[in-house]
Amino acid sequence: MAASGREFQARVGGRASSLLAPCTLIAALSFTPWVIGAEAPWAQFAFRAIGLTAFGVVSLNEMRGALARSRWAASATMGCILIVATSGLSAAVSINRGKSLEAMLNLLAIAGLFLTAAIVLRGKKFFRGVALLEVLAAVPVAAVGIAQHFRPDLVPAGNSYPGRALGPFGQPNRLGGYLIALIPLALALSFSIQDRLLRLGLLLAVFAFTLCLVATYSRGAWIGFAVGLLSLAALLTRWPELMPRPVWIGAALVALLAPAILLLPSILSRITPKPSAAPAWNLPIDPEREGSGAMRRAVWSGSVAAFAARPVLGWGIGAFREGYDRSKSDPLKRLEAVGGRTADQAHNYYLETLAERGVLGLAAFLTFVALCAAAGLAAFREGTPDSRLLAAGLLASVAALLVHAALEDNVSLVPHGTLLFANLGLLVAVAPGSKDVPSRRVRWAGAAGVLVAVLGIAVSGLSAMAATTAQDGVKATAVGRLDEATARFAAATRLAPWEELYAAGRGKAAESSARAGRGSAALREAESGYRRAIALNGSDPVTRHELARLYLSHATEFGSAGIASAERELRAALTQNPHYAEIRNDLGVALLAQGDRAGARAEFRAAGEGRPEFVDPLLNLAVLAQEDGNIAEATRLVAIAIERNPGSARAARMRESLEVRSGK
Repeated sequence: MAASGREFQARVGGRASSLLAPCTLIAALSFTPWVIGAEAPWAQFAFRAIGLTAFGVVSLNEMRGALARSRWAASATMGCILIVATSGLSAAVSINRGKSLEAMLNLLAIAGLFLTAAIVLRGKKFFRGVALLEVLAAVPVAAVGIAQHFRPDLVPAGNSYPGRALGPFGQPNRLGGYLIALIPLALALSFSIQDRLLRLGLLLAVFAFTLCLVATYSRGAWIGFAVGLLSLAALLTRWPELMPRPVWIGAALVALLAPAILLLPSILSRITPKPSAAPAWNLPIDPEREGSGAMRRAVWSGSVAAFAARPVLGWGIGAFREGYDRSKSDPLKRLEAVGGRTADQAHNYYLETLAERGVLGLAAFLTFVALCAAAGLAAFREGTPDSRLLAAGLLASVAALLVHAALEDNVSLVPHGTLLFANLGLLVAVAPGSKDVPSRRVRWAGAAGVLVAVLGIAVSGLSAMAATTAQDGVKATAVGRLDEATARFAAATRLAPWEELYAAGRGKAAESSARAGRGSAALREAESGYRRAIALNGSDPVTRHELARLYLSHATEFGSAGIASAERELRAALTQNPHYAEIRNDLGVALLAQGDRAGARAEFRAAGEGRPEFVDPLLNLAVLAQEDGNIAEATRLVAIAIERNPGSARAARMRESLEVRSGK
């Protein structure tokens, strides 16, 4: 045993590097569930630093020719490189380079964790230890979700999921998607471990995970859960010699079924079809009035349209929202403009991958998964009983995640993606075959990996520093220190020039400074910030609208050229989404400023058909009617405006003015 240990240390480049990479995997699996929704910049940086450190360690040993791997590991590594390469190509043509860069940093970090699991880990104790760590790390996550279900006062205020377990994810579907990966793995570990106390502990964990999963009331997660259990059962049924004793099978069934029996009435309520009971925010044009399934179908339709527009490399990894906003159906564009609702995800990881990375990206992902699954099946057929049971649990865990990915985008999130790639790496690691076959010494590939890791950590640090600086700018804006806020956002833009949000924040802060009488320099600063944000992300009509409003609000300073620029930006914004009443109303203002009364009147009329409470277009039409001497028409329009929005101060003032003019 001692000789084998010395040989292993030499192959991976010494004790320090052989321990560092597994430690990064352990750290990532332990803390990622708790930071997914964290606003603190350190959270993302910490994860990226961990994963990229693992990536760098593996690459360093590759460069030195110190790695030994099986043929399965070599094939899976090539599959992982294929994912990174195709994603990098999609990032190169992305319509939002900032989001694509951030997404690539996360992908590289996750790839580093996969390589650690697949190549660096050696021995049954390490494999089982990492799998057991995954289960233990999920216990407090489930505890939080269970507490939230039975104590609804623990759910964050203003949350739109009353009575459902959210966990640290703040969203039930994400919590459910996390738990379904752990339940089959915990079951398989309980079957393979001989210590009765530990086996009972694992079955208690299965009970807690299942109870929390039921309390999420996430039907998509339930489907993934069922597929994971069926996969595990099918594997064990095919090779009955791996079946545990009947008493343990019975205990496992109790742990799985008791939570469903306990919460059966609420489960039936969740799955029983019922008439539409629209939440308060639903509008007549909202597909979700017909249920979440209708909304998913509408989002899927837009995702397919986004893919069809760029089928090869997609819109760019991480840039789903931008591609979707350009491709979604007209009713959903209207829903965004009127109700402020859109989709940040495709509710289907495979469609989202097609939209972001195209056919090449999805093909690379499926090829990679197939290679890892083949390695796991080989381990299940040919390994020792313990490794076969571990492989069965890992295969079932992966199956649950991949099926759930057809209904959500959870695999693209850091905790779920880390779990998936770690389990795929473990499948490769337990595959049969010699682990002592030296890899070909490709120094340039290892050196490139080290360089990518170092650059990735550096860029991640800059991103975290920029986010912290921008948060300081937000705080300064809130307390009225506008010059300081502008400087903070400008500094954030210099640190992370790929991020349009900081440029837009700089523009808003500078505009506030200009309104406070800080001079024309602030106006030019605001214009520069907005234009920079548009250059980085041209898919957002709101930023174009803000730039146009800057020109219209300061027409004296910007002159006729500014009014003409405002018209161009407003028309471009309406090309992206023609249903924004505010944008169309301001286009009417710009046309009126240029003397086009007929064009302005047409835009005001169209804008008046937008959000009912937005009555400025009606009042602008009333002003035009009053200027034309048509007091009756002006009075009628003001009355309609007051009926639609009784709290409009402008409408009330205009009614009083018209009453004076008419002698009432």
